[in-house]
Amino acid sequence: MHIFVFSFNRGPFLDNCVRSIEACAPQCKLTVIDDGSDDQETRQVLADVAKRHRVVDKTAESGHKLGGLYANMQAAYEMAADDELMCFLQDDTQMVRPLTDDDILHLRQSFEQQPDLGFVSPAFVRGFSLRKKADRDFRFDRERDFWFWYPKKRSTGTWFSALLIADPKRLRQVDWQFEVGESVNNRKAAKLFCRMARMRAPFSMWLPNGRAYRGKQKSLALRFGEWSRRCGLYPLQIMSDKEVQALKQAEPARLPVAEDYLKTTRGNIRTPWAYDPMQGAGWLKLLDRLERKLRGLFR
Repeated sequence: MHIFVFSFNRGPFLDNCVRSIEACAPQCKLTVIDDGSDDQETRQVLADVAKRHRVVDKTAESGHKLGGLYANMQAAYEMAADDELMCFLQDDTQMVRPLTDDDILHLRQSFEQQPDLGFVSPAFVRGFSLRKKADRDFRFDRERDFWFWYPKKRSTGTWFSALLIADPKRLRQVDWQFEVGESVNNRKAAKLFCRMARMRAPFSMWLPNGRAYRGKQKSLALRFGEWSRRCGLYPLQIMSDKEVQALKQAEPARLPVAEDYLKTTRGNIRTPWAYDPMQGAGWLKLLDRLERKLRGLFR
């Protein structure tokens, strides 16, 4: 498996992500694609990572058209070989359990035996996504050995999510191209593949209460959201073999909700965890949009 990590100006987060991959999946190839980070801390982390793994840097001649998450995902897809699975992670995520050769073999066999399988999520289910009754409908398909999500309304994450595992060869067979925006890719995947499969025992997760960017910028509303939520780096503990096996072998299968199985190494984080500083604060999102519009007028 070839793991790609997408990075921008979050040096400590990137360092945590890379170290988790080195600890949990040392057999996998790792490439970091950075989208032009310009803060010194991140530049230093990138330089250190480049001593051990491939780093594709937008600020250098990369040979790829980079710019923005989805363009970088397309670049990663073009780098991936037909004979390897690819996994996309981001700098504000990390691996939370060892990825075994048997895990990779199971994923390979799943793609081989399920011709409509396009994307598999490597991530745990986020607890906040279960708050609405209409969105709680996750069903375990015993024959496929995956969970699938059946929300009442079409939602991003039903067929596609930016954290993914895919078979590049399969995507090339349908002339897949990554479009800009998760909802666009979600609609596109719905026409080509079955719903996004979710592992019985996922191996990665977004970090709770992480810092964020929108359009590579931080509005005043976003900064206030980060301050009020005490956003920072809250790494996740690596699951023990016993915990992983209990999740893999649970009968009936248990929905892998992050807050039920994962713990942070420090800090007391309110549950359900938040992954966006403005999550659940509509007035902050409104202020953020207004500020962006005003910035656009005075450019």
